[in-house]
Amino acid sequence: MKKIAIIGATSFIGRNLIEPLVKDDWDVVAVVRTNSVKRGYLERFSNIKILECDMSEYDKLGNLLGPVDCSIYLTWDGTRGQERSNYELQLKNYTQGMLAIQSIIENGCKKILTAGSQAEYGPWFQSRNLCEFDKENPNTEYGKFKLKFYKDIKSLCDNHKVKLIEPRFFSLYGPDDYEGTMIISILKKMLHNEPCDLTECKQIWDFLYITDAINGLMLLINKNIESGVYNFGFGEGYPLKYYIEKMYSITKSKSILNYGTIPYPITGMVNVNPCIDKLKSVGWTPKISFTEGINRIVNVLK
Repeated sequence: MKKIAIIGATSFIGRNLIEPLVKDDWDVVAVVRTNSVKRGYLERFSNIKILECDMSEYDKLGNLLGPVDCSIYLTWDGTRGQERSNYELQLKNYTQGMLAIQSIIENGCKKILTAGSQAEYGPWFQSRNLCEFDKENPNTEYGKFKLKFYKDIKSLCDNHKVKLIEPRFFSLYGPDDYEGTMIISILKKMLHNEPCDLTECKQIWDFLYITDAINGLMLLINKNIESGVYNFGFGEGYPLKYYIEKMYSITKSKSILNYGTIPYPITGMVNVNPCIDKLKSVGWTPKISFTEGINRIVNVLK
């Protein structure tokens, strides 16, 4: 049986990835932090191993895991809000991540996936879709250290003949996502007919439903594809207001939509408009429309 380690297994992506891996006959080791409050997400799976390891001990992670066929690195602190600009926190993420990857490689892992972010690209102002070959210019400490992490582990993997794949996620959404995300928080307000304070919502955005993202990850895990970055998005970008109005219609809300009451951050308005041709070339196609995805979330929230 093939063995796979999910580092950050209680994350939104991690906990949605476990079931398809188990069904696909992978021997899953779920790495979580000591006394994780989210451990309960994983305990319903009787046929996985749960390994507790704090980020401060990631230099020992390879020894704790033993040999694995594939590792998926999903853990990272400070991915939202002001913490994205916290240099010390992002440096700590980078340093501990490098120790983890080096330790895993030294114990024989031959394929590694790391969770990338659109923040690695930085602001995008062109009308065309953003492709993997476009020059990165991150403008947050989070994006800068995420990109540095990818480039430095790429060198490490190249030197050890380890395959490195970075699924670079744009905007994922789904029923069990973090409650502070735009979609979950606004849907809750709409369902209670509460006022919704928003930016002007002119920025271009692209949302990918979590099960579509998981299906893409399963292809990257199982297929013998070339190393590198793969953009993860639905492939259709619209002004954010388009999505807000869709949510408003689906919920049949009477909320007041206060467009323009929230200013854009000092880093500027960010467009999210990925090209997904590279991921589609390995046999993947997104299936869940935004309307269907929102309906699924609403059915859970009601």
